[in-house]
Amino acid sequence: MASGSAGGETTEKLENTDYTVGELFDGSVFHIPDYQRFYSWEQSEWSDLWQDLFNILDTDKGHYLGTVICRAEQRSVRTGDDTPNYRGYGIVDGQQRLTTLVLLVRAIGSVYADIDETELATEARELYDAIPVEEHRRRFVIDQRIEEVRSQNQFKLHLQDDDDEVFRSVLKEDVDETAVQTPSQRRLIEAYRYYRETLEQRQTESSLEEFLHELSALLRTIQSLRLIVYTVDKPEEATLIFESVNDRGIGLSNLDKTKSFLMHSVYVADSPVDPLNFSIDTVQQRFGQIYRWMQDISETDRVADLSEDQIQRYHYISNIDQSLNASYLRSETTRRNKTLRSGAPVYLGAIKWHFTNLRTGKRPDLYKDYPRGCIKEIDEYTDTLTRYYSHMETIGSYGRSGDYDPALNWELQKIFALDRLGNFYPLLLTVWDEHGDGDLSRDSLHKILQLIEVASFRIYTTVSRSDTGRGTFYTLANDIATGDPSADWIIGRLKKHIQSKQNDFEALLRNPNAYERIRYKDLRYLLFSYELYLRHRDGGGGETSIQKAAENAGNDYTLDHIWPQDTSKLQLSEPKEEIHEETKHSLGNLTLTTGPRNSSWKNRPYHEKKDRIDEGESGYLNSDFTMTRAIARRYDEWGQTQIEERLDDIVDFAQKRWSLDSSVRRPKADIRPSEVE
Repeated sequence: MASGSAGGETTEKLENTDYTVGELFDGSVFHIPDYQRFYSWEQSEWSDLWQDLFNILDTDKGHYLGTVICRAEQRSVRTGDDTPNYRGYGIVDGQQRLTTLVLLVRAIGSVYADIDETELATEARELYDAIPVEEHRRRFVIDQRIEEVRSQNQFKLHLQDDDDEVFRSVLKEDVDETAVQTPSQRRLIEAYRYYRETLEQRQTESSLEEFLHELSALLRTIQSLRLIVYTVDKPEEATLIFESVNDRGIGLSNLDKTKSFLMHSVYVADSPVDPLNFSIDTVQQRFGQIYRWMQDISETDRVADLSEDQIQRYHYISNIDQSLNASYLRSETTRRNKTLRSGAPVYLGAIKWHFTNLRTGKRPDLYKDYPRGCIKEIDEYTDTLTRYYSHMETIGSYGRSGDYDPALNWELQKIFALDRLGNFYPLLLTVWDEHGDGDLSRDSLHKILQLIEVASFRIYTTVSRSDTGRGTFYTLANDIATGDPSADWIIGRLKKHIQSKQNDFEALLRNPNAYERIRYKDLRYLLFSYELYLRHRDGGGGETSIQKAAENAGNDYTLDHIWPQDTSKLQLSEPKEEIHEETKHSLGNLTLTTGPRNSSWKNRPYHEKKDRIDEGESGYLNSDFTMTRAIARRYDEWGQTQIEERLDDIVDFAQKRWSLDSSVRRPKADIRPSEVE
């Protein structure tokens, strides 16, 4: 912002009271600090605001839009000689609403400008001329009276650096779609288009005179919306208001509340006598980085569905000493006179309890030998928290572009295909962090990732509960992050956990009802892994996808009963009917195929499936899958003997493929499709 003249007149400072939106913008220029989150409103919020405006259109009732918290800037914004300099403010809370209102005002001005005033009848022309569009544009969008040190300085609202250029291009209606890089930038463009298209639709549904009346009423309504405004001079003052206001149900995330709490903790701990080497600015900068990582995370294929609070919880599970968490749970159980289930649902309370005790020294029994004081702990916490969000983005997008290790990428692909990351995210992030710090070699990281895949498959195909062993793996992550264990220790502990949590892996694979007992995703995953092994051993086969195999995406990978489930076309004797019933769902009777072929093979006898069935239809010999072709080449008939023989082959493969002994496992687990290279 331009600096105001030393003795020049400046508009009055905003007080802690309520203002209309028009009064708020009159004589003020706003910006969104870099440490704030990016524009996040989507169509549901745009629509809600639109409906709110039309519900009060042309009524005498005031409408409160909520709270805005502003931090007063030291410098004013220089204007022309006849206009007092404007005051500048950073918006601590309220940026979503104010940004959206500016976009709406601009959309109104754009639709208004498209009306051909020369073709208006006298009454309509009078209505058109009476609408103060230019006045509203100057108040909310761009004010030419601001001295143009840089062209963007004439805009009344400035967003963060990453978004401001796109925001300005939207307001100038000069959008370069190729410059859009983030979800927030895309949302800014879509918000403007939503309002412009909505206005254009309103125009088609009414006469021109009615529409002009509506535009005029809409601008009056926007300008008269009321806001409760808090103006502060220091960021720590804003944090107190920010959390107290939003804790009433407006909806802060736990991450936002943590930022507010830590900023205030730094402020309280600071002293003119003994000033800190760590500042509130550092906390703000690190949370600004986290918001940027969240933007990138939302664009990844693997982890886009993770919320910022989930990632913070995974970091908490890994990095906060478990004895402290247990102490918090005991204290809260006593205070509330009820049992708290675990640390995970109450991690924000535990974080606040932990830092408050460190700062006040009220729990010497717990913190006498603690290695860090409150400020150093905040430094450590925010540093590692920022790294974990960075790691989540790296893991989520790993292998998509740039320089990466194909072997590590393959392990991640397998882990994500199994879709049990809720049990392993803390461990995955922690070992990734250890590798990033240089405490874990690339080979050690590879071994650990492969064991996570083994745990994800071996344990959860043999147990019924999806969270079995979760606490064990969470504890392991915490032991790694808060201690200094060797790679061998981590690997040994991980193997021990797998052994203790799984049931009889071989018994499950040999279960005659495996088709009904094992999750379809796991069956496809197992057979896909076997297919990779056969292709590697025997050669042949086209492109493959572990993700498609697990998810059955596009119906490309389906399960076919070689000996059909329906015996109506098999002409079996009664004894063979009994054998069929006992073996039809065996793993040895299942193979991979594609959806269309599975439909054409359905319920046909093996000898028909084996060869070409009808003109234009392929049989097992022409299958896309090596394992299916191998069955046709190896067996002339199919029944109990063949099923048991093939089951032995698959079980032998599986025991080696998911063995805890790396020398046995790796020759098969390391095999990866050519497209992963």
